[in-house]
Amino acid sequence: MSIGKEVAMARKRKGITQEQLSLEIPVSRESLAKYETEQRRLPEDLRKCITEGIDDPQLFFKMWSEATGGVSIPFFDGEQIDLHPTSMRYMVYQETNEALEQLDTVCWFKPSQTWSESEKEDLKKVMHEILDATGSMISLVAVLCDQYGISMKEVFKYWKVSLRARKYIKA
Repeated sequence: MSIGKEVAMARKRKGITQEQLSLEIPVSRESLAKYETEQRRLPEDLRKCITEGIDDPQLFFKMWSEATGGVSIPFFDGEQIDLHPTSMRYMVYQETNEALEQLDTVCWFKPSQTWSESEKEDLKKVMHEILDATGSMISLVAVLCDQYGISMKEVFKYWKVSLRARKYIKA
């Protein structure tokens, strides 16, 4: 689905009209309508302010994917996913346990340049399990933000301050 249509869906999920959004961002209602209906391509420099203006968890995932050429964690919303917080919590538990079990299947002390192709394939399986766990966790955060009316932008802002304070990331 195009990013313009994703913006329209996110705006509707949040109950925001084109007029309301256009008052918060440097875009007219008419231009916004053209982006949403794909009559015009959504400019790169407007994506941040539109995403922040809507503050919809699912839109953050789509914009992240767009900005990185697909190198991102997708929002888990497939037909096999129940988006109820309790179900998502159970999924996080299951995926995290699978990832932790997979971490024990590779030889961590062996220098990387000595790994065989088979060992590298095993490592890829481990990485996929880690990504599954990560995806389930960040999807749970999105579901909780959505269910409880909490700003995902604010959650991430606070989290990054916490990471800096613990010196997990550089300022």
